[in-house]
Amino acid sequence: MSKKILMVLAAVLMVGMATSAFAAVQNVKVGGDITIRGIYRSDYDFTKNATAWPGNKDSAGWLMTTTRIYVTSELTDGVAAVVRFINERDWTVETVSTTNIDLDLAYIKLSDMLIPGLTATLGRQEILLGEGFIVGNVNANIGNAGATTVVPGAGAVATAFGSIMAQDYSARKAFDAIRLDYEVAALPLTLTGFVAKIAETYASPTAPDIGVDQDLYAINANYQLATAEIEGYFVDFKNSHTTKNIAAKFDYQTWGARMAHNVAAVPGFSYRGEIAFQRGTRDSLGATAIDLKNEGMAGYIGGAYAFQNISWEPKIGLTYNYFSGDDKNGLFGVQDDKNDTWISIFPDGMADRIGAIGYGRFGIPGKGGAIAATLRNNEGGLQVLKLNGSVQPTEKLNISLAWFNSTLAKKVAVAPQDKKDVGNEFDLGLTYAYSEDVTMGLLLGYFTRGDLVKNNIEAATGAGTSTDAMEVVGTVAVSF
Repeated sequence: MSKKILMVLAAVLMVGMATSAFAAVQNVKVGGDITIRGIYRSDYDFTKNATAWPGNKDSAGWLMTTTRIYVTSELTDGVAAVVRFINERDWTVETVSTTNIDLDLAYIKLSDMLIPGLTATLGRQEILLGEGFIVGNVNANIGNAGATTVVPGAGAVATAFGSIMAQDYSARKAFDAIRLDYEVAALPLTLTGFVAKIAETYASPTAPDIGVDQDLYAINANYQLATAEIEGYFVDFKNSHTTKNIAAKFDYQTWGARMAHNVAAVPGFSYRGEIAFQRGTRDSLGATAIDLKNEGMAGYIGGAYAFQNISWEPKIGLTYNYFSGDDKNGLFGVQDDKNDTWISIFPDGMADRIGAIGYGRFGIPGKGGAIAATLRNNEGGLQVLKLNGSVQPTEKLNISLAWFNSTLAKKVAVAPQDKKDVGNEFDLGLTYAYSEDVTMGLLLGYFTRGDLVKNNIEAATGAGTSTDAMEVVGTVAVSF
């Protein structure tokens, strides 16, 4: 009898505990999105009859799918938890890496922690500072000439792209970070600070003092007005050493300011700008016994106008992007004690700044062949003038056109890199809202090579072997 009573009491206790646990959950939401892309690329390596893109073809077409599932749970006392899983794969590519379901987000959010207005976000999370000019995408580690690469002196940064061919369309952006946001009660001011772990190196039992980590630190202040936004920040990307004077050390310190303004006196007109300065040092990759001093600068300025009271809602915009450069012959050429090249850290939205082909062609580590490697190692920096416009013929259809003119910020003196003209890209985009949850898109891009691209290609493969690049990307996306 006593055994039965104990079993009943245990059952009641378990039900009570379960009831308390579930009572703490205020709201649970499950959702996700699926994006299917059809991609066709022709002469993507800027060469005729080439062997670099991909295999021995001058053109290639394939389909890929990005699938994400998330669960959000709102608990009591301002506590929330978010988990999101992701799979990215090209069609018919059935391997362990392409069919895995990977962790994309996993963080805890504590609102009004300790004091009103203070929020802590702990774990794997997406972080976007401003427009993402400095920080926004952990897998877009961009180096010289606006091209994604390993930061000079930083060593390899582990990424989880899987096996998709179009890595410029990867949706993986999250940082493993601790972030604090404080909303000042009396002012429209938000203060943000975070530390993100970029690479973790564990010491071994036989070498317990060789752990070398890479960390990203940032503080940011955002001030909101009725028609304007002002932001200032400091970002520090560095590696840490438990052993003093270890090789390949680096420390990139970046600070800057951003402003965006919708001009009330001129309805439809807005302008924005950002400027950032970079200082720090990096090991000179073993070329000499000195540390190079970094003194880079980058920024953009642009304006946009939406025509008022016109049926097709036409819009136009003009933006100038600048990334400083140095006149040395590449990272592995002649060096001095100062490097004026801008070293981008983890920006987001680079395809919108330098063009879809420009980013996809020169932007991914290990992709792109000789010309991509040449531009990544070229310390001439980059400047891009973008002119864009769009119209809305119907409620569901949007048509856009953008022109990107890319040149080096500073010419390198040694051939075949002694030209500044990188090229011109034209991107035509169509977006159709099929339903409230389904969006269809089409991108047609064409990149006309400049003298810098042409000379580098033909120096390697012979006169008359270079050509222009083209791509077509169709998209169907659903969110649920």
